Amino acid sequence: LIRLLPKTDVHLHLDGSMRLQTLIDLAKEQNIELPAYTVEGLRRTVFKDSYVSLVEYLEPFEYLTAVLRTKEALERVSFEVAEDCFTEGVRYFETRLAPHLHAVPGSLSVEEVLLAVNRGLARAAEKYNKQDTDVAAGIAPEFRYGIIVCGLRYFNDTSSPVYKQFMELFQYESPKRVFGLATLQTAKAAVQVRDTHNLPIVALDLAGCEAHFPALDHAEAFVYAHEHHMNKTIHAGEAFGPESIFQAITACFAERIGHGTRLYDTTCFHPETPVKNKEEYTAGIVQFVANRRICIEVCLTSNFQTDPNLREKVRSHPLGRFLKDKLSVCLNTDNRTVSNTTMCDEVRLAVDLFDLSREDLWELIYSGFNQSFMPGTYASKLEYMKKVKTFYNRIFDSHLQ
Repeated sequence: LIRLLPKTDVHLHLDGSMRLQTLIDLAKEQNIELPAYTVEGLRRTVFKDSYVSLVEYLEPFEYLTAVLRTKEALERVSFEVAEDCFTEGVRYFETRLAPHLHAVPGSLSVEEVLLAVNRGLARAAEKYNKQDTDVAAGIAPEFRYGIIVCGLRYFNDTSSPVYKQFMELFQYESPKRVFGLATLQTAKAAVQVRDTHNLPIVALDLAGCEAHFPALDHAEAFVYAHEHHMNKTIHAGEAFGPESIFQAITACFAERIGHGTRLYDTTCFHPETPVKNKEEYTAGIVQFVANRRICIEVCLTSNFQTDPNLREKVRSHPLGRFLKDKLSVCLNTDNRTVSNTTMCDEVRLAVDLFDLSREDLWELIYSGFNQSFMPGTYASKLEYMKKVKTFYNRIFDSHLQ
C-alpha cells in the first residue's frame, strides 16, 4: 500500500543518494580509491547503520562527491536517483546539491553541473511518465521534480577544487566571509542558469556543519535569492537549537527548515546568548513557525543515525510533538544511501512510531506536496494536488476492498 501511495521527497541530497554499485563503478572508471569495492564492504566500513555524530555522518560524502565531477557521472546518478524515487511511488521530489562540490575550474562549470543533473532527471521523468498507464489515462499525477542548490556553512581547501580556489583567491578575508561569498556565488549562478536555460531550479539551501557556523554569515546570498524570486530552505535545528532556526527564518527568509529536531530544545543555546527566559523564547519560536506555516522537513532515519539521544528513545523524536502542535511537517529521506532508507521506509516508520491514522498520513503527504517548491504556476500546482488527493483515496479504497 505505502509503495502505491503518491508521495513527495523534498529533502533529498543527490550525492548522498547515489547507488553504492554506481559509486564503485565510477570510482574504478576514474581511478579513485575507495575503502572497499563491494557493496557489503562499503556498508561495513563507511556507509553504516548508525553514526556517532553529524560530523561522522558527513564523512561518506568525501567519496560520493569525488566521483561526481564529470558530466557523465552527474547525469547517470541523477537519472538513477530519480528512478529510485519514481519506482517507489514518489510522484514529486526535489533533489539538492552543492554545485561547487562538483565543478572543476577550467573543465566543468557550475552551469554544466546543473545542466547535466537536469538531463538525468528529465530523462527519468520522461521515461516513467510514458510507461505509467495511470499517468497516461489521466488518473495518476505525473512524475515531476525540482532542483535545489546548496551553499555550505563550512568548507576548506580539500572540500573540492572550486572551494580550494575560493580559499586561495580570498586568503586575506576571514574564513566566514569566504563561506558567505561562496554561497552568494552559488545563488547568482543558480538564478542565471535557471533564467537562461529554463531549468527547474526551485530553491537555495544552506547545508553542512551547523554548530559555530551560523546562517547569518550567508544572509547576503539569501537576500539575493529572495530578490530574484527563488525559494529558500535551510538546514537548521539539527546540531544547534532554536536560535539557529529563528536566524534562518529572519535573516535568510527560510520558508522551510531542514530537520529542526532541536526546535523545542531549551538547553541548546549559544554560550553568550542574550536570551534570558529560554523557555519563553522557545515557545515563541514554536508559535512563530506554526503561524507562518514554515514547513519542517523531517528525516526520521537520518535523525536517529546522527543523534544518539533520539536513537536510544525513538519515540522521543519531535515529530509527535510537531503533529500535536499542528506544525507544518513533511517526511523525507535526506540521503537514501548514507541513511540506507527509502520514502516507503520513512512513511512506515512514522506510521508505526506515532500510530498514524489514514487521515494523519494524508496530512503528512499533503503537506509534502503543498509545501513543495514545485515549478510552474500556483494554479497548476493546485490542479496537480487535486489529482494527488483523488489518486491517494483511490489507492487506499481499492486496498481496503
